Amino acid sequence: MKNLSNYFNVAKSAVFSSGEILKKYFYGNFRVDYKSERNPVTTADKKSENNIKRILSDNFSNIGFLCEESCDLGVVNENELMWILDPLDGTVNFVHRLPVFSISLALYNGKEGLLGIVYNPISGEFFSAIKNKGAYLNNKRIEVSNINNIEHSLLVTGFPYDYKKKEKKVLGNFKKFVYHAEGIRRFGSAAIDLCYVASGRFEGFWEEGLKPWDVAAGAVVLKESGGKISDYKGTEEYLYSGNLIASNSKIHKKMFNIIWRKV
Repeated sequence: MKNLSNYFNVAKSAVFSSGEILKKYFYGNFRVDYKSERNPVTTADKKSENNIKRILSDNFSNIGFLCEESCDLGVVNENELMWILDPLDGTVNFVHRLPVFSISLALYNGKEGLLGIVYNPISGEFFSAIKNKGAYLNNKRIEVSNINNIEHSLLVTGFPYDYKKKEKKVLGNFKKFVYHAEGIRRFGSAAIDLCYVASGRFEGFWEEGLKPWDVAAGAVVLKESGGKISDYKGTEEYLYSGNLIASNSKIHKKMFNIIWRKV
């Protein structure tokens, strides 16, 4: 697609609008339900999603949605435009009034990311990228870090909601990276984690148990900042594989080898 500016401007407006909704509930009251034992959903999630869907549908009625709360279509078909949305990435943080969460919105054509937006309405940090136009934080160009050895790298990770089923593997990978990296953090929003790699705050990120809406926007931002992203097999199927490795590209092979015990 030649001109993505109109899509981006409407998406930006929708995200900022839902940001105000999230702030209202974050500083107020909201209901919490649980989709599973450790997977909450709040009134704010649903209000944010409905608001963004309404704005985007009013402007682009021919584009469908893949999103977390009410429009999970499973996969994006080849050569089909699709909005991929997480209206509140980091719901557990939100429930506990921890201001580390985001709205994640991307436009994909099949498996090709065209634009990505990740917005934390509490900090005001707005990460964005349009394909072949670079990545930005609040209108300032961002790039990945230049650190090229994992011993001096700060990494970030997350744990799946169903970690009990994958406990040995998840904790095993964590232990391996603890041994090799300078440090590891866990923030609770995959979209923010990816953008922090994109902006040079972290050198790498790995996680499993992820959904397309967790990573779609952050992946666009990361790629446009010079980073690299793959699934655990090293392929570009990270949207649907449920696992990914993301990095500043310089330590990607090392992270891959650590996952597969080649170091």
